[in-house]
Amino acid sequence: MKIAVFMGGTSSEREISLKTGNAILNSLIKQGYDAYGIDLTKENLVTAFLDNEYDLAYLALHGEFGEDGKIQGLLDMLGKKYTGSKALASAIAMDKEITKELVKNSGVRIPETYHKIEEIKSYPVVIKPAAEGSSVGLYICSSREEAEEAAAKLKEKKIVIEEFVKGDELTAGVMNGEMLGVIRIRPKSGLYDYTSKYTPGCTEYEYPAQIPAELYHEAMETAKKVHEVLGLEGISRSDFLLKDGKLYFLEVNTTPGMTETSLIPKAASLKGYSFDDIVRTMVETFK
Repeated sequence: MKIAVFMGGTSSEREISLKTGNAILNSLIKQGYDAYGIDLTKENLVTAFLDNEYDLAYLALHGEFGEDGKIQGLLDMLGKKYTGSKALASAIAMDKEITKELVKNSGVRIPETYHKIEEIKSYPVVIKPAAEGSSVGLYICSSREEAEEAAAKLKEKKIVIEEFVKGDELTAGVMNGEMLGVIRIRPKSGLYDYTSKYTPGCTEYEYPAQIPAELYHEAMETAKKVHEVLGLEGISRSDFLLKDGKLYFLEVNTTPGMTETSLIPKAASLKGYSFDDIVRTMVETFK
C-alpha cells in the first residue's frame, strides 16, 4: 500500500499543515509504511491528486481546500481512499455558524451568537471568520466601533459574532468515537491566538485538565456528541470555554494539527497512545 501525505495547501494555515504533514510522514516511514509527501500549492491543487500514485491519501491539510470538504469531494470523485471525515461532514464542521446551530439543537450550550452587529446586546464580543482555523482573524471588540472595524477587515469573509466568554480554555479529543481526554490551555499572554498556539513555551497545557470530575466528563461526552451529530470520522477536537461551572462549545476541528505543540497527541497520551499509534490507527481505519 502506497500512502501519499498531502500537506501545505493554500490556506492561511499552510505553515502549520506542512509541520503536521512532515511529522506524520516521518512517523509513517519510521513504522515501515511506503509513504511520501506531496506539498500542495496553488499550481498543483488539483493535479497533485490526479498525477500521483497512491492507495491512500493521508490528509494533513488545514483550512480552506483541505478541511472544508472540497478536497474530500475531489477524492470521492476519483474513487480514492482518504483519512478523516467525508466531504459533507467536513464542509459543515468547517462553518462555525452552521456547526453551532446544529449542536445547539442537540442540547449543547454555546455562547450567545448574533447575525448582525445591530443585534449585539452587550459588549465585549468576538468576531471571527466562520471558516478559518488557528485563531486567524479573531478580534475581541469592546464597542460597536471596534466591531464595525473588525467586520470591515473581514469584509470578504463570512463572519461569526458571539459574546466574549472569559473563562478557562479547554479542548477534548475524539478518535474513532473513543473519548481521549480533556486538556486545559493556559496561554501566558492571556489569549490563545496564533502565536500562543504555535510558539513553544508560550502556552502551558494541563492534561488531564484539573477541573471537577463532572465537568471533565461533560466535556468528553459533549465532544463525542459533536463528533456524532456532525457525522465526523477519524479524529476530531472540540474546543470549549469553562466559566462559572458552565461549559460553552466553541468549534470543532476535523483535521487537528499534529505538530510538536499540538493538542491531539497530548490528549491521546492520556489513553496510552503514542504519536505513532495515532498515525497507524488512521491508516488502519481508512485503508
